[in-house]
Amino acid sequence: MEVAVILSTRMSVRIADLYFDEPAPAGLKADIIRYNQSPVPTPGSDCTPCSTIVVDLSLPQDELFCNLKSHTRQKIRRTQKDELTYEFSNDGDQDTLVRFADHLNRCRDLKLLPRVGRKRLFILARQKALDLSWVRDQSGEMLCASSYVITPFRVRGLLAGASYRNTTDPTRRTMIGRANRLLYWRDIVRFKAAGFRFFDFGGYYMGSEDQEKLRINGFKEEFGGEVLHEFNCQKGMTVKGNFMLWAIRRRSEWMMRKRSRALQSAVEENESSIPASI
Repeated sequence: MEVAVILSTRMSVRIADLYFDEPAPAGLKADIIRYNQSPVPTPGSDCTPCSTIVVDLSLPQDELFCNLKSHTRQKIRRTQKDELTYEFSNDGDQDTLVRFADHLNRCRDLKLLPRVGRKRLFILARQKALDLSWVRDQSGEMLCASSYVITPFRVRGLLAGASYRNTTDPTRRTMIGRANRLLYWRDIVRFKAAGFRFFDFGGYYMGSEDQEKLRINGFKEEFGGEVLHEFNCQKGMTVKGNFMLWAIRRRSEWMMRKRSRALQSAVEENESSIPASI
């Protein structure tokens, strides 16, 4: 399942995705090359800092388990009584991909998040660069699921979701939490056995205000690992590619100005509604 470069097309623009420190293959024909999570800024590219948390899979399995938080180990052991089923797929089966996306969308709808774009998943699956995994309960219901981009030495978390908000039963919510920890632990063990060098959770929030992202950080930290600081870079290789990047930048700037104006309007409206002191 070794993939050196992932190719896609957007509005006739050919895009090549490279991950980590993979070099661009000789003769690569692309309008845009995206260097995802490069350890250093790529010369001549537009680069944005990013962070993630990575587990070293070269460690012995016993040591990996000991590196988990004590309460995480306890919850994983407890799943032996929950009669859960762990499954995975990396053969690009479309029916499996649709069921996976449907689960994620149910989770995201409850959190009022944008729905999953299936096109990217299908592109990765066709190029054997996508791995899916999930845990089911006794009834067959998918409780939690995760997906990964596969590169030669490192697997990177892509999309994930657990159905906490599908129930108000505190006992079941606790069980789903255990299932989610089992999912990631079984993934770590499976990828280690397959010979991968690193397990990448796919992001780490470096801010201090977004409480939801901080909770996600806390979950990832339960599995040990090291926080890495990397760069997402993109480089136009042709006139068409450079024009597309320019258009993307202009649209991003317009969206930022629009959000800023909306925020300012909301503030002014709120201030105008405050009665003057008597």
